[in-house]
Amino acid sequence: VYFYIYLPAVTNHGESITVPELKGMNLEELETFLTHHDLRYTVNDSAYSSEYPPLAVLRQFPQAGSQVKINRVIYVSLNRITPPTLPIPDLVDRSLVNAEVVLKSIELKRGRIYYEPSPFRNLVKEMRYEGKKIEPGTRITKGAIIDLVVGDGNGPADFKIGNLLGDALETAK
Repeated sequence: VYFYIYLPAVTNHGESITVPELKGMNLEELETFLTHHDLRYTVNDSAYSSEYPPLAVLRQFPQAGSQVKINRVIYVSLNRITPPTLPIPDLVDRSLVNAEVVLKSIELKRGRIYYEPSPFRNLVKEMRYEGKKIEPGTRITKGAIIDLVVGDGNGPADFKIGNLLGDALETAK
C-alpha cells in the first residue's frame, strides 16, 4: 500500500511539467512567471555579461525543455548590477593583432584605431579609454572600449632637411 498508493500520490509520480526558457528574464518578472508555471527559483550565482541588463537571468538549471515535477526549484545565475573591474594589460610596443587578441581574451572591446607616423606598421604606441590616454595597470570595467594608437609604417610625417644648394648630387642623396 505504501509503495503503490501513498508514495506515488505524495510525490506526484508520473506528473511533470516542462521547464520554460528563463535566460534574459528580469528578476522582477521571474518570480511571477515561475509561480504561474508552478515552479520556484533560488539564486545560485552571479556573473557579468554586457549583453544583458542588470539582474537578468544568465543561466538556469535544469535547462529549458527539461521535464520536472511541480514545485521544483530552478537554480538561476543573475547578471551583476555593477560590472567587475580589471587592470588594463600593457599593450604598448606590441603588434595590433596581439593587442586585439589580448583585449578579447579579457572581455574588453577594441574601439577605434588611430594611425600616427611611425616607422613600424601596426605597432601599438598608446592606449586610450574614453578619449584619454590610459596607463597599463589602471582598473577599468569589464566590457569597456579601448581605442588604440598605432604606427602607420611610413616613418615621420615631416623632418628637417638642410640646405642642399651647392652640394654634389651624391651628398644631397
